[in-house]
This record gives sequence, C-alpha cells and structure tokens, in this order.
Amino acid sequence: EEIKDPKQDLFRHFPEAALCRNCNACTEACPQGIDVRTGVWKAVFGDFKESANLFLPCVMCNLCVPVCIADIAPNQVGLYVRRAQAIFFTEKPVQLSARIEEIQKGKFDPEWNQLLSLSEEELKTAPIG
Repeated sequence: EEIKDPKQDLFRHFPEAALCRNCNACTEACPQGIDVRTGVWKAVFGDFKESANLFLPCVMCNLCVPVCIADIAPNQVGLYVRRAQAIFFTEKPVQLSARIEEIQKGKFDPEWNQLLSLSEEELKTAPIG
C-alpha cells in the first residue's frame, strides 16, 4: 500500500538490485531452472511483466541468496516484481471487481457469520455446498 511508483520503489526496497554483476551464480543455484539473473536485470530496467513471468515458478527456496556476490535477495526482488505487476500493471478481471464489491457491501455476511459460529467438529462434518 505504501508503493507509489513501483518501478522507482524497487530501488527504495532493493537498492542493491542495481549492483548485480551478472555472475549468473543465482541462476546456477536455482533448482527451478529460473533465469534469475535475467529476471533481476529485467526488473532493474523496468520490464516488470517479463521479470514477473520469469520468477513465476520461484518457490522461495532462498538458494539464490547466499551465492549472490552483490548481496541481492533475487527471490525477494522476484516476489516484489510479481506483486507489483499484478497490482499496478495487470488489468483486473471484471468478475473480480464485481465480487469484491459484493463482499464489501456485505452480500456474504450471513454465510460468513454462520461459518464462523461452527465449532471445529461441526466444520469437519458440515456438508459442502
């Protein structure tokens, strides 16, 4: 919520990202086969869409972090880029906006309150649907 300009704020949160030395150790360490180095560089140069796509299979194993000679946490840069891409640069589905509005107006409050009133045992045996 505090992000105003996601591409500039990348450097506020991850100033070391611009210090990547292209050693490729992060990519070599990645068990998911992600081109981590390219993902970081694309983020640094503002291509959030492509960077987010590259980091999509990241499982946050952190294996890229200790091998980075520039002290970048590439997986965290990837997470930031994925979130920023989704929030700021991706068109929201019409159905999602409509559902959020229904939730905010309390359309599902009765069902939610009923669910919250159930005990743990009742939740285990409650019929679905």
